[in-house]
Amino acid sequence: MNDEQPEKAAEETEDVAPAEVTPEEDVASLQAELADSHDRLLRTVAEMDNLRKRTRREVLDSRRFAQADLLRPLLEILDNFDRALSHATDDTSESFRQGVAMIAQNFRQTLLDQGVQPIETEGCAFDPAKHEAVGQQPAPEDTEPGTILTEVQPGYTLGDFVLRASRVIVAQ
Repeated sequence: MNDEQPEKAAEETEDVAPAEVTPEEDVASLQAELADSHDRLLRTVAEMDNLRKRTRREVLDSRRFAQADLLRPLLEILDNFDRALSHATDDTSESFRQGVAMIAQNFRQTLLDQGVQPIETEGCAFDPAKHEAVGQQPAPEDTEPGTILTEVQPGYTLGDFVLRASRVIVAQ
C-alpha cells in the first residue's frame, strides 16, 4: 500500500505541470489584450469629450442665468420709463417728454443689443410658458377663446429663456 502512494504523487505532479503555450495562443492572447486596451482608450476619449461638452453647456447656462439675474431688474426700469411717458400730461413740456422718450428708446435698444426680445402677445394664442393670464374677457366676434386680447405688462425673452412672462388678458 505504501508503494502506491509515491506513484500517485508522481502522477499528480505530472498532471499539474504547465502546458506549453503555442505561438498562436500567445498571439491570440495579445490581440485580445490589445482589443481590450483599445476599447478602454475609446471609452476614455468619449468620456472626456462628454465632460468637455457638459462643462461648456454648464458654463453657458451659468452665464445665461447670471445675465438674466442682471437684466430682470432693468426690465422694471424700462416699465417705469413707459409709465412715465404714458402719464405725461399736457402740462409736461414737450422737450422733457421727448427727452424721456429718447432715453427709453436708447434703453430699449441696449436691451435688444444684449439679446432681450419682447414676447409677442396681442392676437396670439395663450401659451402658459410665455404668458401669465391676469384676467379673462368675453371673446369678441371672430376671436377664438384662448386668444390674447390685451397685454397688461410686456414680457421678454433672452434667447429661448423667458426673463419675464407677459401678463395678459385672454378671451373666454
